[in-house]
Amino acid sequence: MGAGYLEGATPYPGEMIRQYVAKGWWLNLTYGDLLDRATRNSPERLAVIDERGSLTYGRLKEKVERFAIALIEMGIKKHDRILIQLPTQLEFLIAYYASHKIGAVPVLAVSRQEHREVSRFFRVFQPVAWIVPAREGGRDFLPLIDKIRPEAEGLRYVIMPEAAKELPGDALSMGRLIHDVKLDHYPEDFLAPFRPDPDDVAVIFPTGGTTGLPKGVPRTHNSFLANIRYTNTGTLPDEVTGLATPIGHTLAHQGPVGKAILFAIPLVLIAIPKATPILQAIERHKITHIVLVPTQLEDILNDPASKRYNLTSLRKVQTAGAALRPETAQSALEFFGSIGAQFLGSEFGSTEGPCAKHVQGESPEVFRTSIGKPMCAGDEWKVIDDEERELPPNTEGELCARGPCIFTGYYQSDAENRAIFTRDGYYKMGDLGKIDEQGHLFVTGRKKDIIQRGGEGIIPSEIESLLQRHPSVEKAAVVGMPDARLGERACAYVVLKPGKSLGFDEMTQFLKGLGAGWLLLPERLEVVSKLPVTLVGKVDKKVLRQEISAKLKKEGQG
Repeated sequence: MGAGYLEGATPYPGEMIRQYVAKGWWLNLTYGDLLDRATRNSPERLAVIDERGSLTYGRLKEKVERFAIALIEMGIKKHDRILIQLPTQLEFLIAYYASHKIGAVPVLAVSRQEHREVSRFFRVFQPVAWIVPAREGGRDFLPLIDKIRPEAEGLRYVIMPEAAKELPGDALSMGRLIHDVKLDHYPEDFLAPFRPDPDDVAVIFPTGGTTGLPKGVPRTHNSFLANIRYTNTGTLPDEVTGLATPIGHTLAHQGPVGKAILFAIPLVLIAIPKATPILQAIERHKITHIVLVPTQLEDILNDPASKRYNLTSLRKVQTAGAALRPETAQSALEFFGSIGAQFLGSEFGSTEGPCAKHVQGESPEVFRTSIGKPMCAGDEWKVIDDEERELPPNTEGELCARGPCIFTGYYQSDAENRAIFTRDGYYKMGDLGKIDEQGHLFVTGRKKDIIQRGGEGIIPSEIESLLQRHPSVEKAAVVGMPDARLGERACAYVVLKPGKSLGFDEMTQFLKGLGAGWLLLPERLEVVSKLPVTLVGKVDKKVLRQEISAKLKKEGQG
């Protein structure tokens, strides 16, 4: 391992590193190495395509290296965090790989996140640079930037993808920075000393925190590239992969983004993640492989226009990010099978590393009801009880995993890290499940309080803490209510103070006024006289979930 390690992140023990490399589970390469390899072998091959143009691997590397040198000249150094909050476009990849070239650590944000989320990224991760658009998809980011800058201690640079003449104040143009670097003024190996170690942190993925602050999931080059490698086994050199999910999500990087750079194949960036643009992109660019969240898949299957597109280039289609309904899986098998494509079912995965996917030869019942088998070579899974005792096959408990694809702990979270790992080093996933005698994995419920809405994780406690600040609210509880399309939506239960009232629109505007992004806005409000409690005095959310589920069925929505 190179000198120093990112403060606040937990390194893999040396013995573990040596074992994983010796067994071939880790490649001992960095993202920068992969870009160099792709360019060396296929400089004229298309690397990335978006709605505005395309780049070959040779041109992508040139832009990445120019931007990397610009970052060095600005004083950005190894382990400095760079918050990247860009939509699905070429500039994201340039910024991402340039950060890797110099050992800086990109922290990924989704472009639609608002002040509440972004301000907490600055508090927790303290980035020195923020790469963000001035405008995107009708949204003006300037008010957000103006609000963040006075709060963001340590922020030195705001960098935007727009042309310099369109930028406000002292914001820097990414294009101008790239243009102004003359590669012939630098030795060919100028960037070599800045190469990070493969066991350095490559990226931090923020994820929801039950404490109200985001948790950071640091992933090293070696560990995360192992995730990518085993997720995408069987990739052929003539494939074209399409990205139809937000580029700031782990799913994008473990899937299409990582697949493209690892195997040096073209990546098509689909900026609008809806059925029609996805179908158009498949037809226009002859995409062979795509990963969809279940809502996208259902929209495609339910759209009669889908049959009018030429989708015969498709070979493999997968879903991930949320549970897939068995009837949707069956419809997908039939639809994609009719055009000669293979529907591989739903992948299970988490930002922290544990992943599973279906394997050939599964029975129809196992395909419909399980999440498959562990994806990564070397990863070990087991099921434990509350005392961390391993349970026998087909017994429900908490799913746990350890191995070369599993992270080592959250960023700057020593206390939580002690709680989420077993005494023998397994990561406790927070999912309830079981493992059968053949090693198939089944998820049966959740131990963590989280709502899964169309592939997005919502932490109820975040919404509850905001609702408690409303002057009319005495108590609040937020639960997931079933939704045929999205899996779940958030429902807020509130007990009001005597003589007070609260309507849905007022609740929504109040939350927006506190800087809540769209994920923190409940989609239903239930005003009740009291909340059910367990024997130990906690709000009984199981009862609330049953209550809202029954209510929806009565209303004809369940």
